[in-house]
Amino acid sequence: MNFKKLFIIKDNSIIFLFRIYYSIAFLFVFTTLTSLVFSQNVYDKQTKVLYPNTNSKNENFDQSIDKLFTAKLTEENYISKDVNLDLILETNLVPNIIITKLPSSIKTLKSSDKRKTLFIKIALPIIIKENEKLELMHNKIRNLGNRIDFISRSDAEWLSSKMKEYKLKEYSIDKLLQKVDKIPVSLALAQAAIESGWGTSRFAIEGNALFGQYIWDQNNDGIVPENRDLGESYKIKSFATLTDSVSSYMKNLNTNYHYSEFRLNRYIMRNRNLPLDGILLSNYLYNYSIEDDYSEKIKNIIKTNKFEDFEHLKMEKQNKIKLTEII
Repeated sequence: MNFKKLFIIKDNSIIFLFRIYYSIAFLFVFTTLTSLVFSQNVYDKQTKVLYPNTNSKNENFDQSIDKLFTAKLTEENYISKDVNLDLILETNLVPNIIITKLPSSIKTLKSSDKRKTLFIKIALPIIIKENEKLELMHNKIRNLGNRIDFISRSDAEWLSSKMKEYKLKEYSIDKLLQKVDKIPVSLALAQAAIESGWGTSRFAIEGNALFGQYIWDQNNDGIVPENRDLGESYKIKSFATLTDSVSSYMKNLNTNYHYSEFRLNRYIMRNRNLPLDGILLSNYLYNYSIEDDYSEKIKNIIKTNKFEDFEHLKMEKQNKIKLTEII
């Protein structure tokens, strides 16, 4: 028998058998690889990532992730498994989960209640975390001020750098304490809701801009409003992450001369050991918007959504930071 001739002959039955064999082999390999991928359970407890903020190490961030969510994680899974507003209010603890950007689908959610709830669950942990950083800095400044004649050179240099960063024209611990302090959670949440349309605005989706901050410097990143008047040059400031947006908003309220009354009244509350009142302090943010009733709008959002209930929350300490992005 001529074996060479046998393999050269184009026998349709043999070709069909070979096709079946290769199909079975392909399915076997595909099934094996799929099972290996899903055996990781999309929750890989030892995964390492780089936090988007390059200065994260200076802020003592732990880059280990407790739970790594897949990019395709749905809003429903995130809501049901990780953030429960009733439990947060019961325990006064917020899960240490930071979302880097809003889900693009938030704009298409038909239920306004679901959309608001999702927005709160994303924005609330970021606001709490940024406030805790400000409060730590505030307490450090106060402690150094109480023993100003005995502080180290490095502490003195740190104080000087903060005074420069917060735009102080003179060396004053009291004035620095006025500027370096947290923003009432109710106030920040209400402004974020107003300025971003509960996370549905183009600026929020495309540029992580929760607070509608204007910029005129053409060298900075920003988004040009579609309805900008002819001859205008301002843009809406965009950010790499939602955290950057919240941080910038807080720095704006803490440094811009338009909000000096806000800072002074916050400082008075602090010195009288009064809790920071978002509704009261909203009276001094009339310059934030060109709307005549802007302060009243903030108050209405706070009261309607019971944002005052979130004022005294703390971030969970036992969990490592979970850097999460929902697409």
